Amino acid sequence: MNYKLIAIDIDDTLLDDQKNISTKNKLMIAQALAEDVKIVLCSGRPHKAMIKYADKLNIKGSDQYMITNGGAIIENMHGEFIMQKTLSNEFYRNFVAFTETNDLSYCVFDVHGNIYTSNNYNINQYTVAMAFENNDGLHIRKPEDLSTNFEITKAVINGDEPKLDEITNFIKDPFADYFVVRTGVGYLEIFPNRVNKGNAVAFLANKLGIDLQEVMTIGDRDNDIPMLKVAGTGVAMGNATAGSKAVCDYITTDNNHDGVGNAIEKFLEI
Repeated sequence: MNYKLIAIDIDDTLLDDQKNISTKNKLMIAQALAEDVKIVLCSGRPHKAMIKYADKLNIKGSDQYMITNGGAIIENMHGEFIMQKTLSNEFYRNFVAFTETNDLSYCVFDVHGNIYTSNNYNINQYTVAMAFENNDGLHIRKPEDLSTNFEITKAVINGDEPKLDEITNFIKDPFADYFVVRTGVGYLEIFPNRVNKGNAVAFLANKLGIDLQEVMTIGDRDNDIPMLKVAGTGVAMGNATAGSKAVCDYITTDNNHDGVGNAIEKFLEI
């Protein structure tokens, strides 16, 4: 197969457990880029928390792209938006009211990747971790402190795994009209309906005139399932969830053993 685009998740896929990109992952990505294969980082993270990894991989220019915020935004490497979908101010206010009623820790992201919460009395460690990865602080604001046209790309409920295991179905019921998914340890995220990595990959491929059979996707968690299913070749990591492995075409090694690099080497035959 002549692959033209490879979409790669970041956390626990491209990165090892120490948040580093292995030498082999870098080498294989560099060789793919040299063969004019588009490498698209595709993450729930916002731009600010992704760009440093794109820079390390030398992914740059107006004809290279990132999928950020779990598929809500597609942008080129000059920061120009190709696609943007948001949750309304009404949703934002209702969501905050829901978290307050149910005593849940939360944060939300705007289109610029800024992170907001009003849990100033009890900020969850996972909220702090998201702000740290974003390298831009955490904005403590109540809905009434922000403009009436303030919209968000996603809402996140934070908690430890037993807590999220307990409340996931409880959360999915009132937000049944949205895409609700666990994106990592400590994170239950809510996106606009039909916003997911799979639809974003399909949109970008169509815009670039690339057949989905010429697309490879690599991921590890349930929020990667839509892109694993939509691509001609979906690759799950050795450390992937059971759901991801069930829908993929191939299982590579884990994130601590060059899973991304090994998959690229195998399928691009480089």
